[in-house]
Amino acid sequence: MKSLSRIHIILAVLAFLIGSKLRGQHINIIGERPELVPYQIVPIDLDPGCVFEIGIELVAPYAINNAPDVQRDETLDIIYKRIAYEVVNPHKQSALFQIDGKLYHLIRIPYTGASEDYGMNWE
Repeated sequence: MKSLSRIHIILAVLAFLIGSKLRGQHINIIGERPELVPYQIVPIDLDPGCVFEIGIELVAPYAINNAPDVQRDETLDIIYKRIAYEVVNPHKQSALFQIDGKLYHLIRIPYTGASEDYGMNWE
């Protein structure tokens, strides 16, 4: 191989390494990270009949709790509706969504039922 082609290869590799940056969490236009909202789908009915009732349990969305009451209630209402939408449409899970200019990302935590007592007085 000629020395000129070696120089071209080295320059191309250097240009690729220097020119490319990894931009992990900075994916939105605003430049801030999305708020992560962990949640669980929990059973409501202890003795299910023909209808299985489930509930949504949020696991400490900290930034939402610090908002004013009206804004917090509206934001939680939108988040609950988005969780219900993702339960009904599983192919739409893990998408970012925006509320009042802030990005949110839902993270579903698996429900094991191990921490529940169910009023059975387990010992």
